[in-house]
Amino acid sequence: MLATKDYGVKVFSDAARLQKLLGLARTERYSAPKLARIFNCEKKTILGTLSKLGERLPNLGQFKRKYALDDHFFSSLNAVSAYWLGFIAADGCLYSKAGGEKSLYVTLRYSDANHLRKFKKAIKSTARLGYTKSNHSVRLGFYSFGTLFDSLVNLGITPNKSLRIRRVEVVDNLMSHFIRGVFDGDGSISGKKASHVQFEIAGYAPLLKQIQNTLVQECGVNKVRIYPLADGGKGGASRLQYTGAQIFRILDFLYRDSTNQTRLARKYEKYISLKGRFLKACLVN
Repeated sequence: MLATKDYGVKVFSDAARLQKLLGLARTERYSAPKLARIFNCEKKTILGTLSKLGERLPNLGQFKRKYALDDHFFSSLNAVSAYWLGFIAADGCLYSKAGGEKSLYVTLRYSDANHLRKFKKAIKSTARLGYTKSNHSVRLGFYSFGTLFDSLVNLGITPNKSLRIRRVEVVDNLMSHFIRGVFDGDGSISGKKASHVQFEIAGYAPLLKQIQNTLVQECGVNKVRIYPLADGGKGGASRLQYTGAQIFRILDFLYRDSTNQTRLARKYEKYISLKGRFLKACLVN
């Protein structure tokens, strides 16, 4: 069973005390060590409590990165970094504050914790995974870095705005890896009948159009309409969807040069299962 922590449950059980912490943190004049001294607790309690509430402290020159990180991982794309660029485009969050703090967070469900470990290994990081019991999630985060953050922005990942990535700067021969990353983060495949197998990616419409252009060119599929999500397009989200035998041309293209380190195991296994069950039947029909 994965270990979880409920930071600050005892220290900040009093509502007034918690509000005082939030008030001081939002002034952006206090570091975690200074707040820890004020509230007579550990620094990790301060950081964990604020993180759980969606608050971040500014970098006041007192944060020292305690973990290793390949800051140049996205400086020059290859098959591995293009894949993780796609995954971050789907499931990552870049934050930039006026005080100069820059951070990247990727949050997944408990059962996908091993996938974040793959990202840790790829990026040569010793950062620890954080587990949140309340929503059964696991998170990997980095702060106080510059080159990697700037590389992501230059490649098209928009800070502070989810579902606003219009276009990414990825060369054609790496697009299959990038799209596979997006698919692993915000895509799905399903189907109980051969004629109803379905491939779908959710995201911001301009990015989905870029993805579709690649699929049309590389997989020979037709252009289809990109629709808002069924819930009304929350946050501007849309969906790109294909059905029938053509989805296997798409998936074959996406997985062709993949490895265990650059694909989400459960989706790859589902692809293999559906292909084994339905491909022949789809082609006959």
